Amino acid sequence: MKFDLKHCFRIFREGMMQIVRNYPVELLLALCACVLWLAAYEAGWSQGYARVAVVPIFFVLALAVNRLAGRGPWRRVYWVSWMPLIPLSVWSGVHDWVGGTQYLVTLCVLAPLALLLCRRAARNERFVADTMIWVRSLLLAELFANVALGLFAAILFSTTYIFGLRGSWIEHVWMYGLIFCESLVAPSLFLLMAERWRDAEIEGNRILEILLDYIVTPALLIYTAILYLYTAKILVTWSLPEGGVAYLVFGFTIMALCVKALQLVLEKRRYGWFFDRFSLVALPPLVLFWIGVARRVGEYGFTEPRAWLVACGLLMTFCVLLFLSRRSGRYRWVCAAGFLLFALLAYVPALQPERVAVRSQLRRAMQVAGKLQLLDDDGRLRLDRFGADTTFKADYRRFYESVQYIAWRDTAAFRRLGADMDAIRAAVPQPIRDYVVYGWEDAVATEAVTVTDDIYLMQTSRRVPCEGYSTLYPDWDMFWQDDAAGDYSYCFRNDTLILRFDGRRPDRSIAVSDLLAAQLRRAGIVGIPSGKKLLDSADDLLFYNDDELLVVFQKMSFERSDSTLRISELAVDVVMTR
Repeated sequence: MKFDLKHCFRIFREGMMQIVRNYPVELLLALCACVLWLAAYEAGWSQGYARVAVVPIFFVLALAVNRLAGRGPWRRVYWVSWMPLIPLSVWSGVHDWVGGTQYLVTLCVLAPLALLLCRRAARNERFVADTMIWVRSLLLAELFANVALGLFAAILFSTTYIFGLRGSWIEHVWMYGLIFCESLVAPSLFLLMAERWRDAEIEGNRILEILLDYIVTPALLIYTAILYLYTAKILVTWSLPEGGVAYLVFGFTIMALCVKALQLVLEKRRYGWFFDRFSLVALPPLVLFWIGVARRVGEYGFTEPRAWLVACGLLMTFCVLLFLSRRSGRYRWVCAAGFLLFALLAYVPALQPERVAVRSQLRRAMQVAGKLQLLDDDGRLRLDRFGADTTFKADYRRFYESVQYIAWRDTAAFRRLGADMDAIRAAVPQPIRDYVVYGWEDAVATEAVTVTDDIYLMQTSRRVPCEGYSTLYPDWDMFWQDDAAGDYSYCFRNDTLILRFDGRRPDRSIAVSDLLAAQLRRAGIVGIPSGKKLLDSADDLLFYNDDELLVVFQKMSFERSDSTLRISELAVDVVMTR
C-alpha cells in the first residue's frame, strides 16, 4: 500500500475543520489555557499556574455538556458552560484549592466519570466501547503530541549545540514549544480522535485477548483460590482476618470488575463462566473486606486514606450487588453512584475524609485518655498524670498516635486538649518514651539499667569569633569513603573527626574524646551535665578552636546517660584557619 501524504493531510484538515465546528468552546478553552500558561511563564506569575490548572476541568465539563446536549435546545447550556471559570479564576483561594484534595477528586474522578455518563449508554457493550474510545483517544493524543515535542527539542538543542548558540532565548523557545504542545496540540488531537471514532464498535484484538485470557484472568483465578483458602482458615481457627486484607480484597475485586467489563469486547469469552458469576464468587472476599476494614478502623480509628478506602469499598460493594442480576447490572449506574459519592465526599464538609479522620482520632484520643485518667474535669490533659507503667504502654502509644495525627492536620481541634506536642512528648516517662513516641518495641522489651537521652543542638545566627584567623573554608560536605566529595569535606567515624582541605593545607584529624573535653571546658561544664544544661550551652558547644583552626558546627548530637556522655553525630558548617 502506497503512502499518500496529500491524502493524510486532507483527512487531517477535514477532521480539524469538523472539530472547529463541533467543539468551539473546548478549543477556545484550550487556547485560553495556552495563553494563560505563556503569560504566567513570561511574567513569573505563580498564581497564573493555578488558574491554568482550572481550565482542564471546564474543558471536560464543556465536552460532557456538548455530548449530552447534542444539537437540541439544551445546546444553549453548552455555550455558557465555561462561564463559572471567570469567578473561579479571580478567586483569591484558587491556589490553595488547586493544591488540595477537592481539585484532585474533581479532575481525576468526577471529570472522567462525567465524560462516561454524558453518553447515557444503556447497554454495557456501548458503555465499555465509549470508555475505550475516550481512553484510546487520550493516550494517542498525548503520544503524538509528546513525540512531536521530543522531535522539536532534538532539533532545537542540536542546532544550538552545533552552531554554538547561547542565551536565555533557547529556554524560552523550548518552554513555548512545551506549552503549545501540551495545552493546545494534545487537546485538539484528543477531540479529533474522539470525534473520528464516535459511536464506533470496539473489538478486542489478539494482543488484548492474550493479555486477558492467558495472563490476567489465570492470575485472578489463583488469587480467588488464595482468598477462599484464607477464608477457610479464618472459619477453622475462628479468628478475625488481618486488617490489611481489606486492601488486598479491594485490589482483587477492582481488577476483576475491570476484566469483566473488557470481556464484552472479546470475540471469544473463554472465562465467561467465571465472570458471569463473579458477583457470587466475590461475596466471601467482600465479607473479608468489611471485617478487615472494621478491625483496622476499630484498632486505629479513621485516617484520611482509610476514609477513602471505605468510600471505595461502598462503591465496590454496590457494583458487586448490582451485578447479581443481569437486568440491573449496568455500568452507567455504577458511574452515577461513584460520581454522587465522590462529589459528596469532596464538597460536603461533614463528609470530607480529612474531617472524618480528625473527628475519629479526637474521639479515640479522648477515650484512651479517659481510660488512663489523663483528663481533668474540663476535658483537658493533665500532663503530670503520665505514668511509666509498661502495662499501659500500648494505650499510651495509641493516645500519642491520635494526638500527633490531630496536631498535624487540625490545630483548632488539637487546642481542645490544652497542651502542645512538645509538652506531651516531654511528659511521656523515659522508660517507655521510645516506644510511645517512635513505636520501638525494643525500648520496652526489657528493663534498662540506665536511661539514655538524645540531645540535639542546632546552629542559629550568631556572630563568629573570627579574630586572628585569615582563611575561610565554607560549604563542607560529608564523605563516607576514602575519596572526598566536593572541595572541602569531613568524615565522622571511628570516634574521629577528619577534615580534608583538598590539598590547600594538610588534613586534620581530631579525636572525638578530645573534641568533647574541649567543648565541655569551653562551656564551663564539669561532670555529666543535664540535658537542659547542654541545650543552654549550645552557643559554646557548637564552636571548636585550637592553635590552628576554628570549626563552626551546623549541628551536634549527644547521647547522655547517668554515667556517660558522648557525641553521636555532628555536621561541619565552616572552618577558619590561621
